[in-house]
Amino acid sequence: MLAPIDFIKEKYIKPNKLTQDFLCESMKLGKKTISELYQHKRGFTLHTAKKFAKFFGLRAEFIMMKQLEYDLAQDMNSYDDIETFQTLSHNQKQESISKWILSTINNSISEEDAHYGDKDLHAILKEGETSKKYHYAIVSLFKEVEYDDVLEYCKAFGIDKRNLKAIYDFYKQEFDAKEIESYEWLFKEL
Repeated sequence: MLAPIDFIKEKYIKPNKLTQDFLCESMKLGKKTISELYQHKRGFTLHTAKKFAKFFGLRAEFIMMKQLEYDLAQDMNSYDDIETFQTLSHNQKQESISKWILSTINNSISEEDAHYGDKDLHAILKEGETSKKYHYAIVSLFKEVEYDDVLEYCKAFGIDKRNLKAIYDFYKQEFDAKEIESYEWLFKEL
């Protein structure tokens, strides 16, 4: 891609045999500025673009746009280390809903060592884990955690309704629990 200064040199400076000294005097620019533009050590700033535009009868926006296009073409950094806002937002949402549900489940467990964590919640809802160590969490999930929070967790982590239904059915059968209207309604279609 052609640098904006090269375009201006080809179109205006060379055909008119203008020297760097003449440009410096005419546009009230320092010799270093012109020299660095010529050598591609610097690009057009707003002020130099306005001066060149005024001098050559161009629009400053045109020069600045050409400079921006040139800079973008020269920049080879892909910024792979930066996550998108959507990804960060999604991760924060997952972390937030997970913490909220776990705080509800762990609320009545006095020993911190016995608290459930993210992996436990994932094992229950995503993997359908129903071993004895998860029984308290499963009961709390349906007795204490709000239905909307469970659904939000499932949505945030991409958990299929069938997984949730399997845990709910286990809860009803294993603990001889009453049906919960909102879950029954949710699983009607399955």
